[in-house]
Amino acid sequence: MATVATLREAPLSNPTVTPAPRGIGANTLTAIVAALLALAYSASFWRNLVAADLPGGLRGALFLLAAFAVLFVANGLLLSFVAWRGLQKPALALVLVLSASAAYFMDGYGAVVDRHALQSVLETDLREGSEWLSWSMAGYLAVLGLLPALLLWKLPVRYRPWPRELAARAGFMLALLAVLGLAVLPFTREFSSTARNHAELRHLATPTNLVNAVRGYLKHAAPSAPVVVTPLGADARGGSRYGVRKPLLMVIVVGESARVDSFSLAGYPRETNPELAKIAPVFFPNVSSCGTNTATSLPCMFSDLGRGGYDESDARGRENLLDVIAHAGLQVEWEDNNTGSKGVAARQREESMAKLPAAVPCDADGCQDERLVEHLRDELAVPGTGDKVFVLHQIGSHGPAYFKRYPKPFERFTPTCQSVALQDCSQEEIRNSYDNTILYTDHVLAALIRLLEQEAGDRTPALLYLSDHGESTGEHGLYLHGAPYALAPEEQTRVPMLLWTSPEFLRWRGLDAACLQSRRTQPLSHDNFFHTVLGLLDVQTTAYQPGLDALAACAPA
Repeated sequence: MATVATLREAPLSNPTVTPAPRGIGANTLTAIVAALLALAYSASFWRNLVAADLPGGLRGALFLLAAFAVLFVANGLLLSFVAWRGLQKPALALVLVLSASAAYFMDGYGAVVDRHALQSVLETDLREGSEWLSWSMAGYLAVLGLLPALLLWKLPVRYRPWPRELAARAGFMLALLAVLGLAVLPFTREFSSTARNHAELRHLATPTNLVNAVRGYLKHAAPSAPVVVTPLGADARGGSRYGVRKPLLMVIVVGESARVDSFSLAGYPRETNPELAKIAPVFFPNVSSCGTNTATSLPCMFSDLGRGGYDESDARGRENLLDVIAHAGLQVEWEDNNTGSKGVAARQREESMAKLPAAVPCDADGCQDERLVEHLRDELAVPGTGDKVFVLHQIGSHGPAYFKRYPKPFERFTPTCQSVALQDCSQEEIRNSYDNTILYTDHVLAALIRLLEQEAGDRTPALLYLSDHGESTGEHGLYLHGAPYALAPEEQTRVPMLLWTSPEFLRWRGLDAACLQSRRTQPLSHDNFFHTVLGLLDVQTTAYQPGLDALAACAPA
């Protein structure tokens, strides 16, 4: 009995049960985020792909499924490199927030994400950057960025010991490559044709477009160690071949985001140039820009490399037009009402209107372009006898805050868009706001010309205006600028140029006014700017190419 009692009292011995590990695996999390990025964050990619020439019927539907597989695989392979304990969650959270930001600009403005767009973002200032802030942007960042990142952070994830995790990662990536092969092989013709005819698609798939943008920026445009700047035009001599003259005064106005299609001087039906029409400068309506954003076009137009030979790193290590003019003995000053000269005036005097004491037309958001007129008036009041070149860099028609670019009296075309979230405005409102900026630019240029006519003093004045690039205001679903040049519409690449010369300048330089008018419609580009300015100033140097001087045929040899 005692034995039985003992047996009854003895505890039952059960084997130890190991609780199942909580959470999902690292590869599963990678797959989920990869699929999410391919769908929710790449809406612009899908809109453009569906609008492309796809096969019809079932094959078209299967091709779209195969395209999703390609995006999923690309994202999965990319994210697999950060799928490690302690790194995966913060890395994926950062990718989600950055992808949400990219999606906002792609979906809202029809923008693409490439190295030029990244360069523009990195080179902007706080004032310009703050103009992009809107409730629409906040909504994108909250719904597609912060909320998924928070959920990700709270999600339990299990990781194996690193040898097993490494083996699992390798197997996962091999599986992805197998999926890629199965997706692409049946549709090689469609993929080849789509990639060739719709190259913009690679700039619309997030986050691979972000990675490619960073890679391209680091290769072509990122600041590098100081280099020895190669001299250019060191043999330059100031013009004196055309007799005794008063000191030269050349004003070069660099426009911002002004497109030729919105200038009534070029035939636009709206009267956007009423003041310039009365002055009647020589207007050149057939000029192409070097790039579609300021970071590219501005240094390119002042370089002698031309669009075909232009490279950011080469341009930084080489003197430019302003240096050649300075070598010829002319004084050069850069007066800026934008985000700086992008290094063009690195060896000249450069002043920012926002940093100079001023009242109207400046406020906490910066200055309107009439500040350049007032500053030039102050500069002309300073006694001097030397030849001088002023470069005035406008804020012009820079978007999306068009409504901030002009004073209220110039709000002639209404209703206007009073928001930086252009997707919240009608195309009519956007176009009206943009046209008001051109109307104001017309006033600023006319005011500068009147200033030169009245207060140039004992000088021989002339003014040359040329915009850095154009602007899209909703045509083809695109807004603003910065599209890849090969894909950019004419709204972003055709820019206005005009020349005004005083009678004294015209006589001294021997320019044939009738010839200038007859040749104003000739095809030109930013490549001509460098040599045209040197020709106008009669700067004699081996860097000057008469064949690229737009006005050479109208001047004595």
